[in-house]
Amino acid sequence: MPALKPAYFWEAKVELKVKNLAFSLQTKDEGIGATRKRIFSAEWIRDGKVVFNPSQRVAGWLRKQLPLLRSSYKEQVNALKVFPADGSLWEPIAEAKELIGSDSPPEDNLEYPEGLAFPHKQHITVSDARGGTRSTTTYWLELPHPILVKVRIMSFARSITPEMVEEALRELGKATGIGDKHSQGHGVFEVKSFKAKQKRLKL
Repeated sequence: MPALKPAYFWEAKVELKVKNLAFSLQTKDEGIGATRKRIFSAEWIRDGKVVFNPSQRVAGWLRKQLPLLRSSYKEQVNALKVFPADGSLWEPIAEAKELIGSDSPPEDNLEYPEGLAFPHKQHITVSDARGGTRSTTTYWLELPHPILVKVRIMSFARSITPEMVEEALRELGKATGIGDKHSQGHGVFEVKSFKAKQKRLKL
């Protein structure tokens, strides 16, 4: 008996030119009083290189942006898969020393990853689960040059066409980026290539 194959309707090979990517730093405060120190970490640095997961980022972008075009896409967008679908592909895209930030340290008592520029710092106010607000501080570095990322999008959603996805990428990608701090203009992109083909596999 032949093995069953999943039926899918179209797939597209996509190339995006991504600009001004931002990379957030994680922080943890340790110590008491004068010994208190803020410790920084960066999970996106491995062996001195900046790594990035384009399939994970593009999938998240599609889930957030497509329902803005049509509310019915909120559920259907889950049938869009960006490969590798498990998000395991972390690609080296730059040397860590290429990242830029601030000319001075954000604060005195800190333990900072060696070889990195000092991060940008911003105080922001966010809403909490109880309807109130709280203040927090974010830290990030930026990649000054654009990168080219390649992903493969496969659609199992009958009503989401490749033309619609391409148009969303081309138009919304100019204003809303992928990656960290995308709401502040980081990681915006332009579509360099979108090659789609229709497929139908019988079960």
